[in-house]
Amino acid sequence: MPTSERKVATMLFADLVGSTALAASDDPEHIRALLDRFYDAMADEIEASGGTIEKFAGDAVMAVFGVPVAHEDHAERALHSALAMRARMEQLFGGRLHLRIGVNTGEIMAGTARAGSSFASGDAVNVAARLEQGAAPDEILVGDRTAVLVGAAFAMSEPFVIEAKGKEGGVRARRLVGALALSRPRGGLGRAFVGREHELEALAGAYEQVLRDRVPKSVAVVGEPGVGKSRLLDEFARQLERRTPAPLVRTGRCLSYGRGLTYRPMADILRLELGLQDTDPPEAALEQLGDRAILGLALGLSVADDLHPLVVRERFTQGWIEFLDDRATRRPLVLVIEDTHWAEEPLIELLRALHQRVTGPLLIVATSRPEGREELPADLRIELDALATGDADDLVTELMGGDLPVEVRDLVVRRAEGNPFYIEELLATLIDRGAIARSTDGWVLQRAVEDRELPDTVQAVLAARIDLLPAVEKRALQAAAVMGRVFWDAPVHELVAGTQPDLGLLERRSFVSRTVESSPTGPTEYAFKHQLTREVAYDSLPKAERGRLHATLAGYLERDAGEATVPFLAHHYEQAVRDDYAALAWVDAPGEFNRLRERALHWLRIAAQRAASRYEMEAAVALYARALELAPDDPTRFELWRALAGVQSQRYDARGFVSASEHAIALAPDQRTVTALYAELALRSCTAWLAWSPPLARKQVEGWIDRVLAGSGPDSRERGMALVAQAWHTDHAIDTASEALSIAERIDDPELTAWSLRVWTIAAMQAGRYDEAAAGSERVLALLDRIADPGDRETLVENTALRVAAATGRFGDARRFSGLVSELVADLTPHNRVHGVAYALEIEELAAGWARIREAERRVEQAVEENRATPCVRNARSLLVCALAEAALGDNEAARRFERQASALGIEGYARELTAPTLRMALLRGDRAQVTRLFDAYGRPTMRFMFDMAGAAAWLDAAAALDRADDVERDAPALAVPGTCIEPFALRALGTVRHDDALLEQARRRFLELGLDWFLTAAG
Repeated sequence: MPTSERKVATMLFADLVGSTALAASDDPEHIRALLDRFYDAMADEIEASGGTIEKFAGDAVMAVFGVPVAHEDHAERALHSALAMRARMEQLFGGRLHLRIGVNTGEIMAGTARAGSSFASGDAVNVAARLEQGAAPDEILVGDRTAVLVGAAFAMSEPFVIEAKGKEGGVRARRLVGALALSRPRGGLGRAFVGREHELEALAGAYEQVLRDRVPKSVAVVGEPGVGKSRLLDEFARQLERRTPAPLVRTGRCLSYGRGLTYRPMADILRLELGLQDTDPPEAALEQLGDRAILGLALGLSVADDLHPLVVRERFTQGWIEFLDDRATRRPLVLVIEDTHWAEEPLIELLRALHQRVTGPLLIVATSRPEGREELPADLRIELDALATGDADDLVTELMGGDLPVEVRDLVVRRAEGNPFYIEELLATLIDRGAIARSTDGWVLQRAVEDRELPDTVQAVLAARIDLLPAVEKRALQAAAVMGRVFWDAPVHELVAGTQPDLGLLERRSFVSRTVESSPTGPTEYAFKHQLTREVAYDSLPKAERGRLHATLAGYLERDAGEATVPFLAHHYEQAVRDDYAALAWVDAPGEFNRLRERALHWLRIAAQRAASRYEMEAAVALYARALELAPDDPTRFELWRALAGVQSQRYDARGFVSASEHAIALAPDQRTVTALYAELALRSCTAWLAWSPPLARKQVEGWIDRVLAGSGPDSRERGMALVAQAWHTDHAIDTASEALSIAERIDDPELTAWSLRVWTIAAMQAGRYDEAAAGSERVLALLDRIADPGDRETLVENTALRVAAATGRFGDARRFSGLVSELVADLTPHNRVHGVAYALEIEELAAGWARIREAERRVEQAVEENRATPCVRNARSLLVCALAEAALGDNEAARRFERQASALGIEGYARELTAPTLRMALLRGDRAQVTRLFDAYGRPTMRFMFDMAGAAAWLDAAAALDRADDVERDAPALAVPGTCIEPFALRALGTVRHDDALLEQARRRFLELGLDWFLTAAG
């Protein structure tokens, strides 16, 4: 078992003021007696609040709350204790001696207590000491984190800064004024009730049964901390208030610490019923109780005289039965007993007696956590589970309003996993830490929100529950956390060798649950019911212990390594040697560290290769990046950078591809390898160019090409790759592409042949040689089966066969090729899938298939959202085409919505590509000024790409509408190629500016032949 743990706890430092002067003027024996009284009194107050004396040093005391056992309210306990200590000093010494106190919360390392030394260490301890030193006599200074954690339970001053040794800029502090409540109030963001209608109906049904049968009933409401037990009962109480007659509702709460707790809930109920205050003298309570003075036991009054304890208990029980019988004869009675998981046996027995022996309409409702007492009486048991995702989203809306940034809303809902308390605390923490702020337009995001931001309140609740486990089961939970959200029983037993944990106990207490995949004969699979529980259990382990456990687990998994275990092996070996763990775990075992690092690197590389083979590119990139951190030498780093460059190329991350390639070039073993790497850069500059934002500088690409041509042989693959790139980036491409094709055919390289044909086909289209382009595209299709990368196959089909079919107006063939592309990209990256939907849209943009586009809109939005990380121009352009379709169908509101979505993507450097749909929309709307602006910005039309075709069509219609005769005469004749989809647009533009009816009639016939009727009536 580990002897140390990481914990978030609250430290209290207290120091006597004036004791030095007193010691100099008084007898040593007297001083000793005085200090003993001081020590005993302070220890009594600290221990009554559940704190632990860390040490006494001279006339100072150090205590910690939340260690060795975590408490969910450790900060409140510490402040209540500080107030009690100050009051006790006044009581004992009457102003002769004074106390100054500092209280601070933070992460500490809690170890085993040793004589003469601390068992708590960390910066939080030092800050608490500085706060105490900065306090005035009888003053309690509180650190920022403590103040936030206790919320509105205490009155404090505004924050100020005190000077503190070793703390540049000082330490923020608040003066503690007094207590306002026993514990931190929940629900500070407002009142909301969602998703518990069924449970509320069950409570109402139980109450109806009490009214009908006139006999007591008991209901147990069971659920994890924060799941909404109190919220449900509050709503139930408000519902009861609206009834006629309204029942008498009285509430008491069990506490986990303090004096005289056994019957504390009954004391709460008694005070409410009799109108008593905590500060009322005993005489006032006894006067109110009259002949039922025995009930004063609940208030801590001495009313039992010399009676035997068993007699006292029976009279006390009978007194409560008569008291409640009397109340229930007047009006129905509802007793709410909260947090009965803290209840002691005598209270449970009393509740059982009330349930059995009271004769009037009484409903007892008790709340408990899963680890609560099973003997709690209950006719009905209501178990609260986490809220469904939709209900959790509604809760966020009610708490914050509907204007919360969507990324914050999604993060909170995902992290909280349906726990209302976690939702509220996560939101409050984001506000307190300045991540979100209220503005005149609603909530706005102030900074990036980290996924693992965990409120101290939530951490405290979970840590306290974990610490209530038996030591062996707690250790098993921590070991399971090392494995992850999902774990198996056999590895857990390996990690806690020598013990026999009961995993069923973890299940019964709702920490974990068995998964549906568990087999009755094989290993049992479990999952943490809440990811935050897993994080708190894991974070409680010292870093050295984490490293060693990861190493042990990896060794266990490696004994029977299979395909499914590869990612786990990579992760656990890598975690075992990460810097902050290794510095503590393996400082005395460098040989073991080197062995573990070698195993981590081995499995990370295998895991990355297998992820890439499954086209899980994000995972492959992350795995290679982690491997690079562990690489021991330049040759290994070179291999990893080169492999990473290949993955980045396949996922269309051009920036990542260039960066990885440049790192590999810097480490390359020889010039030939350098040339090969530059050849890859050059080729990918034209195969993935749409991923650049802004586009690559042409000069940079030309530099890569020149390096390859200067360093490669005449028939080398590298030279062919450079020529393909050169052909792509020049206006005279056919000859260069032909040279690349000759090299590819001589060396029988199908991939280079396909890329050469691709750029040759596009060049032929540019030159108006569509028959030759079609022949080239057929040759590319014949090579597809020999192209290894499915992403490359997608690009080749789109750039050749699909493009030629669309350009020549064969829209049926174009749709067929678009379907082939969709099949090819279905299992690839989000960027590939955006291309798949974009091609289909661009065909319909040419063919005026607006209804088809509308049918695809939801798929388009989803694909674009998934691809937001890649700055591809087709993200925004696809949304603009949807906007155009809606405008063409008459729904301008929907069109504007898509335009706003496209604008929000912030795509830079592709104004021309984005102009075509916006120019067509301006024509539809009759906005002459907008048409003029976009027309002038577009430049000269071309037929190079799919969206260039729609752009050329819109440009021709705009030129005619604006009567730009010079522009039309310059460019339209070259576009009026017979047999193309642009031919009728070019003929119509020429006929318009020349006032030539024959050309206009020829254009009309071609529109009809191509099925482009819409453009005859609605093209502007």
